[in-house]
Amino acid sequence: MKTPKPVNQKSVYHSWGDLYAKIMDEEIDPTRAEVAIGALQGMNRTFALEVKRAEVTHEAMRVVEIKNFEEQNGN
Repeated sequence: MKTPKPVNQKSVYHSWGDLYAKIMDEEIDPTRAEVAIGALQGMNRTFALEVKRAEVTHEAMRVVEIKNFEEQNGN
């Protein structure tokens, strides 16, 4: 089964909830859960840094979630 990719803050939040439910229901290996948590934390850190950049520079937040990075990497 392919896992949906979080694409914005709302889906990152839902991913945290889904991961928590799987951990509590013992449906996921703890090692795999730690890796998933690390990835979600990285996504949240990136968002928090963008919020801080927008506050410091008094600019509008860039919407990185709509950028098509796959095309830039040749995929």
